[in-house]
Amino acid sequence: MSGWVRDLDDPSRKLDITVVLPGHGTLAQTTADRFSATLAAVGVGDGFYAFHAEFPRSLTDAERDQVQVRPAGGKSALQHAPALSCDFLPWGVDPARFQGYLDARSHHHVEGWVRNLDDAADKLALDVVLPTPSGERILTRITADRYSQALVEIGVGDGVHAFHHQFATPLTDAERDMLQVRIVTTGQAVQHAPNMRTAFEPIAHLALDIVNNCNLRCPFCVVDYTGTKATKFMTDATFQAALALIPYVTDGNFWLSCLHEATLHPRLLDFIAAVPREYRHKLYYTTNLAKRMPDAYFAAICDAGMHHLNISLESLDPPVYEKMRAGARFPIFQQNWEKLLAHHATGHAPPPLRYNIMCYRSNLHSIPALVQTLLDEKRAWQVELRHTYDVAHIPPNFRETEFLTTEEWAWLKAQLAHHDTSRVVLLMPPDDGGYDPTAITPPADPQNDDAKFASYPGDDDAAWNRAPRPFNLSMDWAGVLRVYGWKPQGDGKPDRFITYAKTNIAFLANPMAFLEAL
Repeated sequence: MSGWVRDLDDPSRKLDITVVLPGHGTLAQTTADRFSATLAAVGVGDGFYAFHAEFPRSLTDAERDQVQVRPAGGKSALQHAPALSCDFLPWGVDPARFQGYLDARSHHHVEGWVRNLDDAADKLALDVVLPTPSGERILTRITADRYSQALVEIGVGDGVHAFHHQFATPLTDAERDMLQVRIVTTGQAVQHAPNMRTAFEPIAHLALDIVNNCNLRCPFCVVDYTGTKATKFMTDATFQAALALIPYVTDGNFWLSCLHEATLHPRLLDFIAAVPREYRHKLYYTTNLAKRMPDAYFAAICDAGMHHLNISLESLDPPVYEKMRAGARFPIFQQNWEKLLAHHATGHAPPPLRYNIMCYRSNLHSIPALVQTLLDEKRAWQVELRHTYDVAHIPPNFRETEFLTTEEWAWLKAQLAHHDTSRVVLLMPPDDGGYDPTAITPPADPQNDDAKFASYPGDDDAAWNRAPRPFNLSMDWAGVLRVYGWKPQGDGKPDRFITYAKTNIAFLANPMAFLEAL
């Protein structure tokens, strides 16, 4: 149900309304404070008197015709418009069949997507509009023609329907809250996404590695350590340069480790302490708990206020654990785990614990019980079960004897089906119905690669000559920064990994300005 109402004696008042079905009670409550371009155009104040309410269930025709809308303090229901429509149209969608959302509206930018359902090739022109008491001001005109990997993943055509605009001057709180994005041809405002963001965070993730090595040599590892002869450590200066980007990274996606073991760095705790408290909720890293660590380490990370901590674990059976985590000793892991859980129970700001389990024939039938134990006894926030990225250096014998068949994946899926999928995440191989592009890591350059200058690959597709937002970034111990993504190839082919730019963060006076230039 949609409409509008205002108090003629107090135009600044925004009326609360109640939607009532006589004999059945209240269906919905809302406030008539939405902006309507139509109201503004016909002179109904500043246009902020519209309302929209959706019902908890579908109504019959007879019930629909009895529904009433009553404003707060009013004794009678609102009158029907002369041309009352009985067709349901979601707020912000009209018969022109436009679809889209305003996904983010901050002091610094707007972003989202919109498309014409009747013409997939139509790249819609949009006005970014700031309503004012005396009218309105068009800040800029943009086109919804940017590529978005997220749109492809949810099936929105070719994904080239996104828009983004960054303001030259930041908006005030009031301006941000009034700002609209409208389709030029109709004046229709792009509807707000249910979880519309208000923070300016154009970086999806920054996958740091503060070292270049690991203390283990797991047979399924995506990294080939054959040529790694010494451990290299990120310097304080490089880490401080990376911190310039943390305000612009989404929650939980400033990683201290991506490919390697962060606890090998002697200044790991100093790096965590260097992150301002207001940004600690963006921080996480992965650890195997296989390096003996003191109590002080666990006390520190359980007071740090990080977003979460990943723990790698395949089995509680020592021989299986040590087979999978080659180089680890189960008693050391167990001791570290007990320390972590003890401090987690008493810490001032302990990180939620997320357990990562790789799935193989050696641990397959113990996984259901292991998952239950982690949830019930080991303070698991989430348990993620993964397939293997089949890189060339994985030993052929391991691949042949340990990789699961389609039938074994189906068995595991059935065994875990009763769990909440937000707490138990099963990432199956693509051929078995799973797909996880965010887990694909960029290929590592040689460790002596200084990457002193940015390099742009170019592409035969004009839409791909701009790095799409949100940005995917990685940075190694030496400060080599990469901006990357995945380009759909169609015809059932896997997405192609693409690097948009590479440089060393030490050569960037303003890393965020560098990204904006892309």
